[in-house]
Amino acid sequence: MPTPWVIKLGGSLHASEHLPRWLHALADSGAVLVPGGGPFADAVRVAQARWDFGDRAAHAMAILAMRQYGLMLGDLYPGFAVSCDIAGLAAALAVGRAAIWLPDPDTLPEPEVPASWAITSDSLAAWLARKLGAAHLLLVKSAGIPAGEFGVQEAAARGWIDAAFPGFLAGGGFGAWLSRPDQHARLGAGLREPQAVFTHIVPDIGPVTRENTSYVDHSPLFRQPA
Repeated sequence: MPTPWVIKLGGSLHASEHLPRWLHALADSGAVLVPGGGPFADAVRVAQARWDFGDRAAHAMAILAMRQYGLMLGDLYPGFAVSCDIAGLAAALAVGRAAIWLPDPDTLPEPEVPASWAITSDSLAAWLARKLGAAHLLLVKSAGIPAGEFGVQEAAARGWIDAAFPGFLAGGGFGAWLSRPDQHARLGAGLREPQAVFTHIVPDIGPVTRENTSYVDHSPLFRQPA
């Protein structure tokens, strides 16, 4: 049976009152949680700006930043299983436990996940959703996103997802959705009927239902999406 949901929890929620509420809601979701980079990824950006080391090292360090954030989340809410590999995640899901993915740069195949500034935890969550055969991917963002349906290129242009995400979504076989930070109370309903709660991101250009030019996601793994 395919994994119902992969859910990425934005790193910028690390300082939000909504963080424990999301963890409480997700603990009974039976989903795989993908951590963002949060302040740990910010430290990578600061260090690279200071010392000008290469993108390959920064890429690995930023993935480890996701791992650090995931370890923090797992300790805050011990009900989650934690695993760095797909087999471990699948084993947890087989017994009905929600799980946190702790990504390991040494196990991510470079042809599939290149060391690129265009790739953030959004795209890594999409990569994992494909590997797990997930039915849906939800990206929990740090600010308001309008309701409705948007084409993936439009969403990338607005800064809601990273620049590489359209390529990871294409042919992935899963539905892609965005959530505002205050929608934790409706998670259960959203997992049952996502179109009634979340914002739908579709592979081709879809209708833009409302204007929202002010939102910029401040929780990328590497740099702000274009």
